[in-house]
Amino acid sequence: MKLTSLAHYFFGFLTAFVMKISFVFTVINSFVFIVYELDEDWKISDYAYKDIREFAIGLAIGEILLLVLALLNIF
Repeated sequence: MKLTSLAHYFFGFLTAFVMKISFVFTVINSFVFIVYELDEDWKISDYAYKDIREFAIGLAIGEILLLVLALLNIF
């Protein structure tokens, strides 16, 4: 696995936890990431959908973890 892939997963995961601070930050982080990836794909054709998928998986994992922690009254 590439370091950039891990970074995409981590950024998605981190974006989920930013939701505890402000929902607006989560929306902004997601929007900026997707726009950046689409721009990069347009300029260098690097298949941005893979990077966006990695971000989305990290985001989903973070949200699942937040849900579990909320149900257990831990976080």
